[in-house]
Amino acid sequence: STNLPSALEDPMQPKYGTLVAPGVNSQIHQHMFCSRLDMAVDGTKNTVSEIDIVSEPISDTNPYGNAFYPKETILKHEQDAVRTCDASKARLWKISNAEGKVNAINKKPVSYKLIPFTRGAAQPVLFTHPESAVSKKGNFASAHLWVTKNNHKERYPAGEYTPQLKEIDGLPTWIQSNRQIEEEDIVLWHSYGVTHIPRVEDFPVMPCESTGFTLKPDGFFGGNPAIDIPPETNSKSKLDGTCCNE
Repeated sequence: STNLPSALEDPMQPKYGTLVAPGVNSQIHQHMFCSRLDMAVDGTKNTVSEIDIVSEPISDTNPYGNAFYPKETILKHEQDAVRTCDASKARLWKISNAEGKVNAINKKPVSYKLIPFTRGAAQPVLFTHPESAVSKKGNFASAHLWVTKNNHKERYPAGEYTPQLKEIDGLPTWIQSNRQIEEEDIVLWHSYGVTHIPRVEDFPVMPCESTGFTLKPDGFFGGNPAIDIPPETNSKSKLDGTCCNE
């Protein structure tokens, strides 16, 4: 996203970009993605909850003030589930089975957790003004999480025909009916990306930027499922005949 500095900018100190070469302005921009996660955690009926880490006030049961715990809030309807990441609370989202299947160890519903921004730094939502064409076409990027009741006709977070759109479509439109999502067949839409303030070192060929998330089992198995995987043998590691085992 490089171009000449605009007529309204100082050609040597562009406000909305970085001068990466003489006369070349690399604009500040965002790369935004959305993953459609059609979850079925041990069954088609699931429930999503938001997990925040909360500090316990000092009290008789917490005299030293070093206790903290996860606070779980169930997201019951679609409009309740328009959520943003909060790294200060180690926020994540848990998808639990709602058909009575529980973990044999902790006796809680089997579940997976969606952990945002495990690839690269935590990033904000869309910065463009809500009335801009970018925000209208890419409104899915105005939140990190959306949850909808499963509908196979709802395929794309920005709607079916994004380039031709003049008004908001996709996720913001679908959630207007505010359908129940607790104990339902649901879809999670996770938006994430990179806010890129270019550097001189990004030009003329930009290095790699990373972003992404992790889906991790949380009380789904009875223990570490990888505990009995045989150790890897490094074929390049060989005895050279000088070891003490001779």
